[in-house]
Amino acid sequence: MGAWGTGAFDNDDASDWVYDLEKRGLAAVDDALSAAEKGDVLEPPADVNALAAGEVIAAALGRPAVGLREDILSLARVLRGDVTPEHAARARDAAERVRADSEVARLWRESTDDATWRAMVDDLIGRLAA
Repeated sequence: MGAWGTGAFDNDDASDWVYDLEKRGLAAVDDALSAAEKGDVLEPPADVNALAAGEVIAAALGRPAVGLREDILSLARVLRGDVTPEHAARARDAAERVRADSEVARLWRESTDDATWRAMVDDLIGRLAA
């Protein structure tokens, strides 16, 4: 996974997932959350796609991340009427799982930007719980 920042969409896998979101809408979100619910340890791309899906859900619920890309905001607006509290709960659980035990979490632990990445995930979890 190539990453250029700590944001949920600042890596190759999540950027690729956006293409799926553009084509399939809520089905792409549901698939990303389902993938995050499987297995013992989350591996790429399931881990980063779960965070990206969580950001889309939070934005669709009117709680976007500060500085979220306009294309993601537009996609989230389209899903606004279809996103449910269950989506938010599943996304929150997925984000907590990613933070606790995933390949991307391990990679960030080895980085000097670990605290920044964890703060991003914590912020997402908070916005999904609101």
